[in-house]
Amino acid sequence: MTGVSRAERGPTGTAGGSVPRMTARRMMREAVARRLVPGDRLASEPTLMSYFDVSRGSLREALRVLSYLGAIDVRSGPGGGPRIARPGPRVVGSALAIALQFRGTTMRGLLEARTELEPVAARMAARRGDPADVAMLRACHQRLAASAASAHRQRECLEFHRLLAAASGNDVLELVLTALAWMCGALDRARPEPEDRCDATRDALVVAIAAGDAAGAAALAAALLDTTTGPLRDGAARALDERVSWPDVDELPDIEDRKDVATWT
Repeated sequence: MTGVSRAERGPTGTAGGSVPRMTARRMMREAVARRLVPGDRLASEPTLMSYFDVSRGSLREALRVLSYLGAIDVRSGPGGGPRIARPGPRVVGSALAIALQFRGTTMRGLLEARTELEPVAARMAARRGDPADVAMLRACHQRLAASAASAHRQRECLEFHRLLAAASGNDVLELVLTALAWMCGALDRARPEPEDRCDATRDALVVAIAAGDAAGAAALAAALLDTTTGPLRDGAARALDERVSWPDVDELPDIEDRKDVATWT
């Protein structure tokens, strides 16, 4: 049993295969108890091994689990080591995509979910009327209106939908809607949005949110989504019956440079 701690031997003295997962859960409970925030460093490897009473192998596997989930960021070099991170839509989208792939979910299902949820987010955003959220939406819209580059417009379009979801003030809507928008972008990168109609509708949506017009904002959000995804429904891009594929979704950040949109990293 060399290299295996007491915690890993279990009641019968045999190594437990779930120890890394259990250690990962314990580490996250400890992070909550200590009120750690993104950027905070964890203790050194020897300290963590001693504190959680696990072997080096189990600790490193636990860190890999948490890193894949976006909960920590392991940096190398001087001053490196594990730090608390902030899981984002990429993590949610990747996990959701692999579950949906095995259910046979199609692009149609993704769009139906967005069609129901995005107007809800817009309604909530208008009711909140947060000036900072409105300012970020307006700035993103202005960047979109001023850009002619297709790739840049697609990135900023995704960011606008993320900002809209965030303006609802609901973390669940922000993560889920951003992940859905990201997944749709992964499955269809063939055609940019129709600029003129989207720009006008987007401008009206920002105005409605700023004015606190909840009903108007919801209607405009639905209209914007319909215009943005129109080519899919018209058969000009990938078919609505195209199935969700986890590899297509998971590789998107590696295909497109999203460093200018921090949410997607």
